[in-house]
Amino acid sequence: MKRIYLHIGMGKTGTTALQDFFWDNRQLLAESGICYPEHGIQSNAHHLLSPHIPRFLEGDWAFESVAEWAPRLAELEQDRILLSSELMAWGSPESIREFCEEASGWFDVHVVVYLRRQDNIIMASYNQQIKAGPQKRRIDLIYRNQIARFDYLRILEPWESSLGADKIIVRPYEQKQFYGQDVRRDFMQHVFGLEIDERYEFRSGNSNPRLSLATSEYKRMINNLVTDPQQNARFNQLLMQYSAEHESDSQGVYSEQSVLSPEQRLEILDAARETSEQIARRFLHCEDGRLFRDAEPDPDSPWQGIDLSREDADAITAFLEGEDAKLLAALGREIEEKKNHLAYQIRHSARYLSASVLSTAEATPVYRVAPEDSAPVVIGGLGGSGTRLVISLMRRMGVFVGGEMNESLDNLWFSLLFVRRSILLKSDRDMERLCWIFTNAMRHGVEVSTELREMLDEARNNDRTPVLPPELLEGAVESLLRVPAKDRRHEHWGWKEPNSHILLPQLEQNFPQMRFVYVMRNGLDMAFSENQNQLRYLWGDLLLEGASEPTPANALKYWVAAHRRMMGFQDRLGDRLHFLSFDRLCQDPEGELEALREFVGIPISKKAIVELAATVRAPQTSGRFRGRDLSQFDPEDIAYVQEMGFEVE
Repeated sequence: MKRIYLHIGMGKTGTTALQDFFWDNRQLLAESGICYPEHGIQSNAHHLLSPHIPRFLEGDWAFESVAEWAPRLAELEQDRILLSSELMAWGSPESIREFCEEASGWFDVHVVVYLRRQDNIIMASYNQQIKAGPQKRRIDLIYRNQIARFDYLRILEPWESSLGADKIIVRPYEQKQFYGQDVRRDFMQHVFGLEIDERYEFRSGNSNPRLSLATSEYKRMINNLVTDPQQNARFNQLLMQYSAEHESDSQGVYSEQSVLSPEQRLEILDAARETSEQIARRFLHCEDGRLFRDAEPDPDSPWQGIDLSREDADAITAFLEGEDAKLLAALGREIEEKKNHLAYQIRHSARYLSASVLSTAEATPVYRVAPEDSAPVVIGGLGGSGTRLVISLMRRMGVFVGGEMNESLDNLWFSLLFVRRSILLKSDRDMERLCWIFTNAMRHGVEVSTELREMLDEARNNDRTPVLPPELLEGAVESLLRVPAKDRRHEHWGWKEPNSHILLPQLEQNFPQMRFVYVMRNGLDMAFSENQNQLRYLWGDLLLEGASEPTPANALKYWVAAHRRMMGFQDRLGDRLHFLSFDRLCQDPEGELEALREFVGIPISKKAIVELAATVRAPQTSGRFRGRDLSQFDPEDIAYVQEMGFEVE
């Protein structure tokens, strides 16, 4: 049976140099009994034979299954066949196992993989994505997510379980560990036991040069602004030229340009240390468990960072002007168009580059909820009034209520930012920014700027124990900052947080098309509720002018004060304010759901309304005021409860 060697990468481990070497020396390889076939070739690599088909290539490249290519390669003269494609490493475990099972029916399958130290491959992959165009975010915001991507044991597992560890050739991608100090010599020696002599052709230079730090950051900003692929590629071509002419240190095959700080790199290495040790022992039989031997970063060593200086931006812009003035003019038009874009990274890129491209100073950022985001459905009320049931029903009716939520379905991002007494002292500008932060997390997930992160830190450090303990606030900040960038353009979206009613004027100012659902429950039932957090810890002394003890009498007074206040907003909001009686919802769910559907404008069928109504049940606590001593309440408060349509006897 012929032996086939699958060189699966990884990417950014000299794969382009190796593939060029294999292609250029096909004849010499054949004389040594090794075939690097022309079949399935794309850019000197066998990408078309890969078990992994990237989505962006589906339909564009003519990929082949093992059943299609294996019979042809089995007829080749040489007994050893070499295929190379870094796409192969990224197949799903299922596709790899199926691939190995089919290929093993034709060949004795061996796998060759080069592994680069995790901090270095994360940085190299990031730089490659900057060049290619899809990467728009700063690496310090995404590097932690990349640690799991480069879990080498996970990547190797389906190959090992299918073929056995003895069929996996693992080589560290470090120049000091290469045979002959060269990855091509290393491959030929450790895979085929061959020495490369003077007959073999070596291409000189770097097969895949990188951008310098300054030009990489400039290109990242361009990626945020220029969406036309041809224009983006032209910028890349010119910036590569600039790097080669002005910062030649970036062009070396093994040059070190750190886009991560020493502390961040050590964080990555610590997370991957156990994995690296297992690989070293299992595949390389290294007793000391050292897969990589280059010195690790010194945490005390200086690091210049990745911020683009004004001087570098001006120099790069001047170069682009001299090489392609029309292209730079096109960039200027994109900057003018996107200086006030909703997405922070787009807006920041436009404003930063405007200083050199348009010779204008960077504009002061404006954070304001966009018109298309100004119509949320907001559910508020007193704690324990039934808001959880209402939000559950509205979700099933088609309202998107994402974000971080607790068991009661309260939006914890809203709680973090707004449920604090100091919020009532915030300026209009600060409220605009807080509403932008919240809306961005709910709808867009774009990068949060440094100045807004300071507002997040302030909110996190505001002590609201026991209502919102510190660990809950910390978790809310972390999840808010981790939201992936994606426009969530749901027609009906919103949130539930009972305390929203306190902030109705501020919310209405920032969400002028907002629809507010105020959930009401019998005030006498609410007076005997155990949930008195609003009264006791948050707003009681404000609405009751000092009395905040959680007694039933004060609880009823708080209910009356809150309801009178909400009634006062009817003229302001008009038909954008809906009073929903929890008691009536339990008694006539179909009628109340129909009214709610009409208020929000949800296109849901009558059948769906009937099905939802059938799920509504009155809780055991309904009518709990009966049999209690009502003499403790102010008669005027009881009268107001009755005036609002609730039973008092």
